[in-house]
Amino acid sequence: MKEMPFSEDDIIATKYYGRHGHPYELFSWLRKNDPLRYFEPKGFAPFWAATTHADISEIEKLPNIFLSAPRTQILPDSLLKAAQQQAESLGQKSDKPIFRSLVNMDQPDHKPFRQLVMPWFRPVNLAKLEEQLEAITKNIIDEMMGDGSVQECDFVQDIAVWGPLRMICNILGIPQKDEALLLKLTNEIFAGEDEEMIRTEGDSSGLMATIMDLVTYFMKVTADRRENPSEDLCSYIANGKIDGEYLSDADLLGYYIIVITAGHETTRTAMSGGLKALLDNPAEMKKLTDDPSLMKLGTEEMIRWTTPVSQFCRVAAEDYQIRGKTIKAGDSVGLFYASACRDEAIFSDGDEFRVDRQPNKHLAFGTGPHLCLGTVLARMEMRVFFKQLLPRIEEMELVGDAEYLQASFVHGIKHLPIRYKLRPAT
Repeated sequence: MKEMPFSEDDIIATKYYGRHGHPYELFSWLRKNDPLRYFEPKGFAPFWAATTHADISEIEKLPNIFLSAPRTQILPDSLLKAAQQQAESLGQKSDKPIFRSLVNMDQPDHKPFRQLVMPWFRPVNLAKLEEQLEAITKNIIDEMMGDGSVQECDFVQDIAVWGPLRMICNILGIPQKDEALLLKLTNEIFAGEDEEMIRTEGDSSGLMATIMDLVTYFMKVTADRRENPSEDLCSYIANGKIDGEYLSDADLLGYYIIVITAGHETTRTAMSGGLKALLDNPAEMKKLTDDPSLMKLGTEEMIRWTTPVSQFCRVAAEDYQIRGKTIKAGDSVGLFYASACRDEAIFSDGDEFRVDRQPNKHLAFGTGPHLCLGTVLARMEMRVFFKQLLPRIEEMELVGDAEYLQASFVHGIKHLPIRYKLRPAT
């Protein structure tokens, strides 16, 4: 195996991601020299790292060979230990997930579970929500504008989190008064080892407490929607049946959590990284401002550029040959989407940010049967936000360094200080 001029830990270590963001230089070296490499980093179970667009696409489209369970993400051993302890405290086997969701389901379960809420995520139905999204976005940007003078804010925490969160809460039927609580709990779930976000540093009881708070909240929601069903998404989930049976408590919790987290965590990350990319590339921002018809392409480029879900993991059900190497049954394979989204074989200038990039065959939403359920909603939220924001910018600049989340699963900017002046809406 060719010697690598990087620490083996850098591909997945949460501290590296917190200091530097995605390890793009390491990914580039791997794609050119060893695109399918076996890693044994400290604090993680070993895995193969798939870093090219072609390899990840091939693996994703073989769901019967490469399973989403039992290892769905490449997580630190410390977090897995905490999850096992939580499972045991709930009377579950420690080798089973605390809750199941679409991302860690394989066939035959995955298809009927996905179809359970498909009506909510079809483009024709989401299009009906666009007027509501326009109003939510306008209110947020009006508040951002203040009295029209020069303002300063942390774009991530003050602005980007609220639009996607409010939209998914409205879809679920969750009252606005509960938004801050659910933001806190979902931040804790996906915080990795970020000291600012986790509940209790170095103590698995913090994660356990977060999970129990979510269990308590959503079990109350389930009871209410079964007694008082409505047309919101929580009612679909609470009253949904597969083979004539309600979902188990663990499956219900998994469904609620994946919808509310995927419905705002990743979108706010793409939105924040997208704004930074525009500020770092003023000529590209000018292209979008001067030609709003590029917004669809620009949104797609922001999503590629940020790739909020850095990786998922698959476990081989049988031996499989790829690139002349044998992935053995039981081996884990990390699918590094952030690398695939810069792959030279697909993007000749992948390290450049271009809002008019076309085609843009990124894998930020995954591919195959596990293609993200919320792709249409995420794209719509991004497009509506920047369509409203860009014409109102009179001036805007970064006033400090971006700070990155110390997490290597869902990853991106957690703080982005900006100074700006906005115009009133026309």
